[in-house]
Amino acid sequence: MFEYVPKSEYQPIRKYVESVINKVQDDLRKNGIVTFQYHLIGSAGKRHLITREINGNRGFDFDYNFVIQKYNPDYQKPKELKKVFINEFNKYFGSNYECAEDSTSVFTIKNIDKTKSKIIHSFDFAIVDYVYDSEDRLRQRYIRFDKNTKGYSWAFRKLHNDHSDYEELIKEEGLWNKLRDLYLENKNKEPHKKSRIVYYQTIDTIYKRYFQ
Repeated sequence: MFEYVPKSEYQPIRKYVESVINKVQDDLRKNGIVTFQYHLIGSAGKRHLITREINGNRGFDFDYNFVIQKYNPDYQKPKELKKVFINEFNKYFGSNYECAEDSTSVFTIKNIDKTKSKIIHSFDFAIVDYVYDSEDRLRQRYIRFDKNTKGYSWAFRKLHNDHSDYEELIKEEGLWNKLRDLYLENKNKEPHKKSRIVYYQTIDTIYKRYFQ
């Protein structure tokens, strides 16, 4: 079963990680390596739908996109760029955090209670930029790590339906708490489904229920 994480618990963690991000921004800019913006995305962003499993060992997580603005040509290769970010974050996180783990689309840093073998919280960081594809559509790319070949490349994100209009309408009509209740209910019905998919299904249900 899942529960919502209170804002009083996750907000100090958010402030801490963003203070680290600011230090990394300053370092990379001053050293002429790269400049970037960061965006908190997903459940922990503007939606405030952070959940965790009750009595589970995976805690809760934050997802950030690092949007590249300018970078030094010496660091234009995806592998070099991602490794620079990983090394910087390993330098600034406190001793109670594990070293970064590289994965397909992000790198992850975890806060672990070793006495209980339990993740308290974690951060997933994706390095992205925006370019036009072959059909002249502005698309988001991310640095992709292939675990089989150990290679790095830029890859386009899959296209998804934009639900921002639905979100705004639901908020304007004072229905966000109904969405929160249904989202948590749906998470508990299908605990192994990705949160992003559960959210899209929930917002579609609320929209159809009240506006169609």
